[in-house]
Amino acid sequence: MIFKRFVNLLVFLFLLGAGLLTFFLILSGGRESGTLKNFYWLQADTNGFNSAPSTTRWYNYNWCGYEDGQLANCSSRAPAKPFSPRDNFGNSVNLPSSFRNNRDTYYYLSRVGWAMLLISLFFIVLALVPGFLATFLPFKAVPVLYCVLSWLAFFFIILAACLYTGCYVKARKTFRNSGRSARLGPKNFAFIWTSVFLMLVNAIWSTIFSATHKAHSTYSDHDMYAQYESPSVDTGAQMEKSTYNSGATDGAGPITAAPVVGQPQPTTTTTPAGNGKFFQKLKTRKQVPSAELEPAGDGGLAGPVTVRD
Repeated sequence: MIFKRFVNLLVFLFLLGAGLLTFFLILSGGRESGTLKNFYWLQADTNGFNSAPSTTRWYNYNWCGYEDGQLANCSSRAPAKPFSPRDNFGNSVNLPSSFRNNRDTYYYLSRVGWAMLLISLFFIVLALVPGFLATFLPFKAVPVLYCVLSWLAFFFIILAACLYTGCYVKARKTFRNSGRSARLGPKNFAFIWTSVFLMLVNAIWSTIFSATHKAHSTYSDHDMYAQYESPSVDTGAQMEKSTYNSGATDGAGPITAAPVVGQPQPTTTTTPAGNGKFFQKLKTRKQVPSAELEPAGDGGLAGPVTVRD
């Protein structure tokens, strides 16, 4: 149990790390100075694309010219700014044909990838609460909820990673085939694929944890009634039941059955239970068959009949 809690807390740190990395990816392009200027998706040579800068970097919210380690001539900011050189700079004879003919491919890959990134961050944040509580709460529903949210977050983060990778790797190849330099943003792609790995570990462990987690439940004591059948006599079968005593008697002691006239009486022993309850167990002696009993004068059974030669 201690080992499971330790591993669960360690994997919970993986979940926190994935959320932090995804949050930094969301902030890519939020500012034109400081650390965030290095979180870009693609840097390529765009010289000759109408009024485009000689070198351009694409972010989540805009694109900017990059010269001497500084950003300049940035576009207007907008959420999910699409990557499409044709839309960004207009049509040009110097623009590679792939950007003109496959404009929708680049446009929608980048925009849908942004949406998947936001959804994955949403599920990561939701998974934080049950992920932490699952270590300490004994309820079965908490690890199950943690498992479901982890798999949803993993699905959307890997979908976003595939869409972004497909979009910008294809764009880099197009630039290089046209004799232009291009490179992927190392920080963004390192962050997004690291998040995929962390969420994969988290999803697998949450499945194992929820499958092996046993909820603590309290079972109430059931009333048990022992039933005993006495052997049949000449008048037919008669059922005798043991009496259950809850331990809270009125002081008169255990309850005993009324004797039957003319019938051998069973001996009674009382055995106390360990939890304060008493069961009265009836032990019935072996009955003599009715064929061997001789009727008495008062209507009872006098005893066995002796056969004389």
